[in-house]
Amino acid sequence: MKKIILLLLISSSAFSQKAIYNKTNESGKFNEYQTKDGFVLKIGDTITIGYPLGNEFTFITQGDLNGAAFLTNKKVVVSKIKSIGTSVRGYKTYALFSGYGISVRIDYEAALETGEIKNPFTQ
Repeated sequence: MKKIILLLLISSSAFSQKAIYNKTNESGKFNEYQTKDGFVLKIGDTITIGYPLGNEFTFITQGDLNGAAFLTNKKVVVSKIKSIGTSVRGYKTYALFSGYGISVRIDYEAALETGEIKNPFTQ
């Protein structure tokens, strides 16, 4: 019984970490992401997709492909927050959502800066 409780405590603390803009130094899954502006994005939050820079999105991708323009103005729910990278190249945090086959990945800061997503904290 003690082992089960200890395992639950360890697993819940491992997944309750917060990724912080420009301070995350590991790859992994997180429950929260503190943005460049200091806001906290959480799993379950809603993001509204903005407009692509051209015919397709640049910072919203699905697999190795750029996101299609039909996502414009869709409201999506963050299903995962992941940090990917290396100690040499640095780490980048992505918000992921599902519902279109494989997960769709948003480079949150770049997409926000270019208008590919609308700021969920100032609407």
